[in-house]
Amino acid sequence: MNKKKISASSHTSPLIIQGQITFLARHGATWLWGNAFAATLFILLRWVESTENMALLLVWFAAILAMNVMRWLFGQRFLPSQHYSSEELQEFGQRYLVYSTLISALWGVSGFILFSFDPLMQAVHVLLLAGAIVAAMPVLALSSLALYLQIGAILLPITLNLLLLGGAAQQSLALATALLGILLAMASRSITGLLNDLHSAQIQVQEQAHTDPVTQISNRRFFDTTFKMEWRRATRDAKPLSLLMIDVDNFKRYNDRHGHQAGDQCLQIIAQCIKAVARRASDVVARHGGEEFVILLPDTSLEDAALLAERVRKSVEDQRIPHSDGAIPRIVTISIGVSSCTPNTLHEASALHDATVVYPAMLLNAADRALYRAKRNGRNQIAKESCGEGIIKLPMPPAAVNHAA
Repeated sequence: MNKKKISASSHTSPLIIQGQITFLARHGATWLWGNAFAATLFILLRWVESTENMALLLVWFAAILAMNVMRWLFGQRFLPSQHYSSEELQEFGQRYLVYSTLISALWGVSGFILFSFDPLMQAVHVLLLAGAIVAAMPVLALSSLALYLQIGAILLPITLNLLLLGGAAQQSLALATALLGILLAMASRSITGLLNDLHSAQIQVQEQAHTDPVTQISNRRFFDTTFKMEWRRATRDAKPLSLLMIDVDNFKRYNDRHGHQAGDQCLQIIAQCIKAVARRASDVVARHGGEEFVILLPDTSLEDAALLAERVRKSVEDQRIPHSDGAIPRIVTISIGVSSCTPNTLHEASALHDATVVYPAMLLNAADRALYRAKRNGRNQIAKESCGEGIIKLPMPPAAVNHAA
């Protein structure tokens, strides 16, 4: 059971990671003001104690504020309503952890360069550092290891400094500080366990929401979400995006003749055939509804997509699933519509003096038209159509061209 939880948490889905980053970004102002208040309090107490090293205090204070502002501004760049790829989310999370670790390191450095020899001030310093650790707790949502490192970075310098002084009071405070760090680490470990359980539950719910119950492949909801992300990626990278739209020939007759249970088994076999052919990690296989399936192929040309479509068609045909009310040779077959395009934007089309802007619906419609043509031409075959083929091109408005220029 524990292995399953660990496995689930280590392969957290992009939507869950996006939710975690959204939480951190939305509360960024809270962390900013909390750190600013603690740093200001520390500076004031040190100023009341002694005016020595004020330049160093101010440099440290400015660095703390600057790093917190930079982290907050970075968090503001994250748009919760926007779809991000797994790589983009990982990169964003890693950069957020870097900012948080640098802030923790600055608090830790204060235990060396801003160390006070007044026992009361030392105790207050330790309490402020404990507050800095509590403020760093939200990074548990991204990495428990990062939090353990930050606990060490914050408390280790002042603990060593207290031990080096050699006084009984300082050694007692150093021991208390070390115990505080251990307790905070243990508490964070318990929180990590709760988060892992929560992540596992979220993943299970998400998988159920994104999985077709009959074929156990992705459903239309997952396809729609992924299609938006892959379209954005293809637009950014100027890479082709291909789509295969698959329909089981004469499936209604098969259901009527053999029953719904046999129909479900037929769909399951076809789904496994499709998955066996579209095996790249980036390929998306989904049930689009009824007896219709789709395959989304990032970074794939129309010709390569057509070759894969033929392999899928042949794989299903080779299953020789009996269909007594189908076309000769009385087996279950499929028809496939293939389309491909390289997404662009209005600005790019205007810059090239080309009024053809490629929209997501154009790829879907082209694949659907190609599928209809494959059906009309006799079924059990593939048909392909370039994205936007047959679309009437309108002249670019002069104002738009001038604006792009």
